[in-house]
Amino acid sequence: MKASNTKVDYTKIYGGMDITSPSLSVASGKASFAINYEPGDTGGLRRIDGYERFDGSPSPSDAVYYFCETVLTDTVSVGDTITGVDTGATGYVIVVDTGELAFTKASLTFDADEAITVGGAPVGNLSGAPLLNGYATGLENATALNLAADVYRADIAAPTGSGPVRGGGKLNDVLYVFRNNAGGTACDLWKSTASGWVQVTLFHEISFDTGVGTIADGDTITQAVSGATALVRRVVLESGAWAANASGRLVISGITGTFDAVNVLQVGAVTQATSTSLATAITLLPDGTVETVNYNFYGGSASYRMYGCDRVNRAFEFDGTVYVPISARTSGDTPSHVCCHTKHLFLSYDAYFIHSGDGLPYNFTAMAGANGYGMGDDIVGFKSLAGEALAVMGARGSYQLLGTTITDFQLNTIAENVGGDEYTIQTLGSATLMTNLHGVTPIAASDAYGNFAQSSVSNFVKPIIDLIRTVVIGSSVYRNRNQYRIYGSDGSGVIATAGTEKTGLNWTTVYYYTQLQYPIDLNCVIGCDDGTVYICDDAGMVYQADKGTSFDGDEIQAYFGLVFNHHKSPTTIKSYLRAVFEITANGYSSIRIYPNFSYGDTRYAQHIMQYIAVQGDGGLWDVSNWDEFTFDAQQVTAPSFSIRGNGLNVSMIFYSNSEIDQGHKIDGVMLHYIPRRIQR
Repeated sequence: MKASNTKVDYTKIYGGMDITSPSLSVASGKASFAINYEPGDTGGLRRIDGYERFDGSPSPSDAVYYFCETVLTDTVSVGDTITGVDTGATGYVIVVDTGELAFTKASLTFDADEAITVGGAPVGNLSGAPLLNGYATGLENATALNLAADVYRADIAAPTGSGPVRGGGKLNDVLYVFRNNAGGTACDLWKSTASGWVQVTLFHEISFDTGVGTIADGDTITQAVSGATALVRRVVLESGAWAANASGRLVISGITGTFDAVNVLQVGAVTQATSTSLATAITLLPDGTVETVNYNFYGGSASYRMYGCDRVNRAFEFDGTVYVPISARTSGDTPSHVCCHTKHLFLSYDAYFIHSGDGLPYNFTAMAGANGYGMGDDIVGFKSLAGEALAVMGARGSYQLLGTTITDFQLNTIAENVGGDEYTIQTLGSATLMTNLHGVTPIAASDAYGNFAQSSVSNFVKPIIDLIRTVVIGSSVYRNRNQYRIYGSDGSGVIATAGTEKTGLNWTTVYYYTQLQYPIDLNCVIGCDDGTVYICDDAGMVYQADKGTSFDGDEIQAYFGLVFNHHKSPTTIKSYLRAVFEITANGYSSIRIYPNFSYGDTRYAQHIMQYIAVQGDGGLWDVSNWDEFTFDAQQVTAPSFSIRGNGLNVSMIFYSNSEIDQGHKIDGVMLHYIPRRIQR
C-alpha cells in the first residue's frame, strides 16, 4: 500500500485575542474572538466562573446534597421537607425518581433504612444511608449540585432600600455596602451577616473645643447644666492636643437627655472640654458613588479601618461599628477619591487634593503637617507606587508625589499627555494599570529609582478597549491569576492576564486579553484586599463574582474562535481528517466545537457542529486530593472527532452554554490533515 501523507500539527492555545494584526501574521494559537473565557498566564483559555448573589448567608455554590435509595409508600415531591422518624433529621427534597431521591439543607444525620415523613404523614423509608453528593455520573452530580444551589439562592436578598448599591468595602471578612433608603432621601450602611443584611447604626456627633483635660473612647460624658449623658464611641481630634486646647468632635451613642451647644463636658465629674454644637444624628445624603480603602494609622492590629468618600458627603472612617465623618474642609467637603499613603489620608476635590497630618487622619490643619495641591487637571484617582511614590492620576496627565511627609513631599510629572480613566486604576504585580485613550497603560518603575514610565500594552485589542472606556464603571484584580479586569455598565468587560515572553535574552511582561459579558447591567464593582470581588446590579442586588457554575442560576454562555491556521502553507488546500483536543475540567462539561474552513468561504463545504462531553479530570490514588478528581477519568482529557472537509486553513470555534459546568480549560488542538495541491 502507498504510504499515507497524513500530517499532524499541534497548536498550543496561547496569547488571548488578536483582532488588529493581519490574518496571515497572527500566531495560530491566538483567538479572533473570546467571550467569557479567560486567558491563562501560561496558555490556554478557561471558561470563566459565574457569579452568585451574596448577603453573608451560606453561598449557593457551597451547597451540598445527599443521595439515597428509597422505598416510598406515598408521594414525595420536589420542595417537600422529609423528616426522619427516629432521628428527627430533615432535608429539602430537590430530586425524586423511581426508587431514589436527593435532598439538601440537611439537619442532623439520617439513620440507614430510617422511616421518613412529610408534614407528619408517613411516606416510606430510606434504603441504606444517604450519600453526600452521591450520584454516580458527572452529569447527575452536577445537575443535583445546581438544584441544591438554587434552594440556597432563593434565601438571599438585596439590602433593603431603593436604586442600586452605591459602593462599599470589606473589612475583617465582613462586606459593607451603601444603598439609598426606600424613599431615596438618605443613604444607609449595611453589613453582611450569616442571617443576611443588617443595617449599621450611625450614632450621633457633637463638636467640642477648649479641650483642657482628656476624653477617650469608651468614656461616659456628662454635660453640665443640661445633665445629658452619652457613651463616647470615637474621639475625633481635629486640632490642638489634649491639655492644650484640643478641639474636634465626639461620636456618641446611648444618649440620655438633650445636649446643648454651650456647656462643659465632664468625665467622672471633671471638666474636660466644652461643647460647641448640638448632638446631631449622623446621616448620609443619597446618590453617592462610594470608594473605599483599608489602612492602619495606628500601632495595634485592631485599628485597621476602612476609609472612604462618595462625592456627596464628607469622607469617613469606619471600623465595623463606629462610622466617623471626617471634616477636611470648611466648605465643599465632598471628596471624590481617597487614598492612604505614608500615614497620610489623601482626598481629592476635582483638580485639587489635600492630605492629613502625619498619622492623623482626622487632622487637616497646617500645624499638623497637612497640605493641599492644585493640579490644573481633574483627578481621577490615586495609587501607591514603589519607592514611597504616590501616583496622582489626572484625566489628561499623570503625576507622582515623592517623599514621606510635608517636609520632603515633591510633586513631579510622569507624563503630561497620558492620563487615566476613573475607576480603572489597579496595581498588578509591579505595574499600576489603567485605561486611557491609548488603551491599557501600565505605570512601571524605570531604571532610575523613584521614576516611572508608561506605554500601551493593548495594541492587539485596541478597538475593544476603546469601546469599554465609554461605559466603564469599575475594575478589579485577581492576583492569584495575574489578572486585571475592567467592567462596563452594560455588563460587558475586558479580562487582561499578565504573562511573560522572552525577547532575545530578556523576559518581558505581556498581557493577554479576552472579553466577558454578564447578562445584567452593573452599577459598581467592589474589589477587596482578600482577593474577592463583588458586583452590584441596578436593582440593588449584590453578587460575589467568579464563584459558582452559573450567572445567578442562569446559563453561562461562553465561546471563542481560534484564528485560521494554515499550517505554514497558506496557499495549499488540505483535507482535514481528525481533531484532538487537550482539555482539563473540574467536573462535567459540555462543549460544542465547529471547524470552519477557508475563512468561511461558501465554496468549501463547511462542517457540522460537534458535541463533546467531559466527565472531569482523573487523579492518582493516595496522591490527589479527595473530591478533587473524577474516578475512571484520564488525568488530561483528550476527546477527538473525525473531520471531513477541505480548505486552505481551518479555525476551531468552541461554544459552551451551561449552568452546571464547573469549569473547563482548553489548552491545545491537534489536527490531522493531508496536503493536496496549491490553490489555483
